[in-house]
Amino acid sequence: MKKVVVVTGSSSGLGKAIATLLLQRGDYHLILTGRNARGLAEFQNNSDVDIIIGDITDNKTLDAIENNVKKRKRIDILINNAGIIYIQPYTDNTRQQLDDLLEIDLKAPMLLTQQLYPLMVKQQSGHIININSTTGLLAKANHTLYSAAKFGLKGFTDALRYEANQHNIRVTSFHPGGMKTEFYDELTGIPVEKYMNPRLIAKLLLQLIETDPSIAPDEIVINRMMK
Repeated sequence: MKKVVVVTGSSSGLGKAIATLLLQRGDYHLILTGRNARGLAEFQNNSDVDIIIGDITDNKTLDAIENNVKKRKRIDILINNAGIIYIQPYTDNTRQQLDDLLEIDLKAPMLLTQQLYPLMVKQQSGHIININSTTGLLAKANHTLYSAAKFGLKGFTDALRYEANQHNIRVTSFHPGGMKTEFYDELTGIPVEKYMNPRLIAKLLLQLIETDPSIAPDEIVINRMMK
């Protein structure tokens, strides 16, 4: 039986790289979500993929994911990957940006986990992987909103781990540094050319997913080599 995997934010960047790699393995059924239908087009007409187009902050999208999982009658892996970023002085952040970033980077993964976690408890197995950032471990100037959300996500992940352990559910905080993705397309002055290849990060994530269930990595941190 193929393992059922939910990947949010899978229309581009790391999420898309993860989805592509998992499909190549042939051992997984994927439930992919994203706002960009064009980015998910290459996964259409694949019997091992269900696609949900929608905003991860919308309750309708969350409910659609849950309903799709229930049709599969199990959930093996949840990868909370969707996110946005603003890199600018704190005083330049608008209230709308604050609301948007906290909704997508912190509240959405908490809500989706809340909906799918009981299914893992029922089956007494599963793996929740929250894609964080090195900025969720070490704060940076001009990353105030992003750091706040990612530190909050780490706190949520760490606390949930203690509860999930008694149900044989693994909970991992995954902290990659900067990657060459569309994440930074609307930002200027970011040295993306020096950042890491998301496909390589996806390979590391696959190793984490396929680690023996008796091993429970709490936290993975990935930095690039600095020359």
